[in-house]
Amino acid sequence: MYIKAMPRSKTYRLFLAAVVFIGMLVLLAVILSAAQFSLSLWQQLQTAPVWVVVLIAMFTSLLLGFGLWLTWRIVRPARSGTAKAVAPLTEAELQSRLEAATAAGIDVESAMHELQELARRRELEAIHLALFGEISSGKSSLINALLPGASIATNVIGGTTTTIQHYHWQRESGDTVVLVDVPGLNQVDREYDRTVMDEAQRAHVVIFVCDGDLTRDEHLALQPLLELKKPLIVAFNKLDRYTDADRRLIRQHLADRFAADPQVSIAGIATQPTRRVIKVGPDGSEHEEEQSLPPQIDELRAAVQSALDNNMALLEHLRDTSVFSLTARKLEKSKAEHRVKASADLVKTYTRRAVAGGLAAISPGTDILIQGYLGTRMVKSLCELYEVPVREIELQKLLTLTQKQVRTALPLLLAVAGNAAKAFPGIGTLAGGLMHAVAYGLIFDALGRAVTRTLETRGELRPAPASLMFRDNLVNDAESHARKLLRLALDIRKEQRHND
Repeated sequence: MYIKAMPRSKTYRLFLAAVVFIGMLVLLAVILSAAQFSLSLWQQLQTAPVWVVVLIAMFTSLLLGFGLWLTWRIVRPARSGTAKAVAPLTEAELQSRLEAATAAGIDVESAMHELQELARRRELEAIHLALFGEISSGKSSLINALLPGASIATNVIGGTTTTIQHYHWQRESGDTVVLVDVPGLNQVDREYDRTVMDEAQRAHVVIFVCDGDLTRDEHLALQPLLELKKPLIVAFNKLDRYTDADRRLIRQHLADRFAADPQVSIAGIATQPTRRVIKVGPDGSEHEEEQSLPPQIDELRAAVQSALDNNMALLEHLRDTSVFSLTARKLEKSKAEHRVKASADLVKTYTRRAVAGGLAAISPGTDILIQGYLGTRMVKSLCELYEVPVREIELQKLLTLTQKQVRTALPLLLAVAGNAAKAFPGIGTLAGGLMHAVAYGLIFDALGRAVTRTLETRGELRPAPASLMFRDNLVNDAESHARKLLRLALDIRKEQRHND
């Protein structure tokens, strides 16, 4: 639909013209005033002392410079949020961490094993090459080609390598090379198992074997290997199946894929090359058969030699740094596992104390339990376990927020405790002290789990999220927790009576 523009009124147009005219007069007045001021200032400067002229010039320069700097700060493009480079770990620092973790009761055997294995490989002075790739890409056949005497099962269907295997190869130069054959990608749910990636971190050079140009899955599988920043050779196998033009095209595609990764080199190989030949029988009959040819792996040998000759000291450094990172990761994993168990024990301990205190309480006394010594000590102990500094203001805010939650939920908790008591003959709902004790236990168990989860996920004590998690913990599966706590309360009361 076409809508005709509404014509403006004559009065509106006259008003707009007047505004424009007045605006022009104001602008002209400003320009003339500025010109008059400039001429007056110039005349005064001609007769002013030199020091006055210098002072005015300096002040004007500073003002203009500050204006330009401020303008640049406003209009300059924002800096990208790049993190500061983190200094690589050293062996001495790792040893210090391991000793501290051992003193804290953490199992460091897995992390310590990495440093011990590194020391063993240093003493062996062998070069470790880790072979990666999809199943049926030719990894095992490549080892057979490099080590004719090695007995390695191969299968055209694929998947014959099910464990990590090490093979020693004596190079013509006299160096000892250890070939590490790892399970193919398809055998571990389309991603590498953690133990497989550990082998890549321990190796000097990584070799990725493929059939030709990379598939999408192979490209994704290469990404964690590229992140190691160590020499990586992409060996595309089965050259005998491609024409010269196809080989050049594959090389170009691979080169384009890794143009941004200078540590990657490309080598073409044929681990089990064949050719079709025509055989003529005695009777003149002809038949076609497949003939095996020697492996074509010279290009890969040259790529490995180039990686080793380029800077062996750098390869050792990259290998060591990678192993240090692996050791630190395993240490952090052990520390996390230790914290999970230790935090559960801490919460259980303080929950038991809360139940014992509840058995002796005449009235609920929730404020004493939540804001008092037990609640404060539990939160501080959990923060100490997770190496998180806790400020008194954050602690008090958390206890205040949780106290508000408790005041609302306490009647429900007592009702839940009463229902749980029905499962224990002879108790009924008259044992008020037991009900209060179970309620206290539910409160401390919920608070301990909330604080633990907050420290695990956020790395700091955050009162607001922790209080919300505490509220959810109070009602989630409360009846099941209440039955366990009631049984605990009965055991504690029995112990108290026995001691009395």
